[in-house]
Amino acid sequence: MRRTGRKTPRAILVALIFFAAGPGPLVKADPASTERLESLQDEMKRLQGEMAGLASRERSVLGDVARMDAEIALRRTELEAVSLRLEDTETRLAASERAIANVAAGQARRAPQLAARLREIYKRGPAMLLARAIAPLESTEGLDGFRYATYLSHRDASQLAAWRAAAAELTVERTRLTGEREKLATLQTVASRKEAELTAGRASRASLLTRIRGDRAQHEQAFGELEEAARNLGRLVESFEGATSRVGLDVRKFRGLLDWPAEGVVSAKFGRVVHPRFKTEVPHPGLDIDAPEGKPFRTIFDGRVAYAAPLNGYGLTVVVDHGNGVVSIYAHAAVLLVETGENVIRGQELGRVGESGSLRGPYLYFELRDAGRPVDPSSWLRRR
Repeated sequence: MRRTGRKTPRAILVALIFFAAGPGPLVKADPASTERLESLQDEMKRLQGEMAGLASRERSVLGDVARMDAEIALRRTELEAVSLRLEDTETRLAASERAIANVAAGQARRAPQLAARLREIYKRGPAMLLARAIAPLESTEGLDGFRYATYLSHRDASQLAAWRAAAAELTVERTRLTGEREKLATLQTVASRKEAELTAGRASRASLLTRIRGDRAQHEQAFGELEEAARNLGRLVESFEGATSRVGLDVRKFRGLLDWPAEGVVSAKFGRVVHPRFKTEVPHPGLDIDAPEGKPFRTIFDGRVAYAAPLNGYGLTVVVDHGNGVVSIYAHAAVLLVETGENVIRGQELGRVGESGSLRGPYLYFELRDAGRPVDPSSWLRRR
């Protein structure tokens, strides 16, 4: 007998895939990563404002260095932001691939059972199944027949619904996977460009420093500007005197017992330094500590952060007010981890060593002032 209007089991299975409904689960963003990304966005805005301010100033050797430092910091921040997005995209891509694998495995497990059930429905037809259900109506088992028919109906509907939902999820995840792969490729291109820009910026800065070191006129101009920067630092410290705080412990009582702010060899001591080539002698009211770039530097005593920002000639700088007229200064940082007004405790990390504002590469410049005057930090720090 010829049947009409009925699909084969294979056709039914294919048709079910297209009755998709409901998206698959989304991957939640890492809160720490999101917070860091927001922080980087704020930092980029700050650096863009700093670059605009530097561009409006009169050209100078230290100004050129500061502009390059700001540009390098901006490129580094942009690269970190892109890297975070890249990492997030890779995580989402891996999640989509896992989701597709899980859904496909579930479909593979369901397929034989569903195919067998559909073949049975196709062969017997709905009328045959109904006949089986109502055949025992004349006996006391008639009600059980109806219950069984109801159970079969619900089971079939549940299996088909599960198949449809899984097929829909598979379609959504495959679409998402395609989008994540495209996003990944775009971010990889952007990351490569930002890395190249950062490398170019560092090369330009190195070239500028080479010219300053090799040209006597530029060298003398730079040191003249550094002397003015030192006077500006003195005026900055003096401005804190009216608001200087008194702490429970007087740092002077711990003279000779304070920990060093960073690890590294002292390459320039307190006093005066002489340029090896041009024999220029200039005051050096602090210590140059050759700590590796990226290493932490720490406050030598409890206090309050009186200043944490870029400073002409010193780069990213932190000034800690220890109370009773004593302040410590940490300059040429790559990153600052504290803010103005923040209370700090002895040994707390203030930032990471860098070369911002430096004319010779990464190191920590450390200065100590008592009653506004520079003092030799070596006599306040532990012997080593």
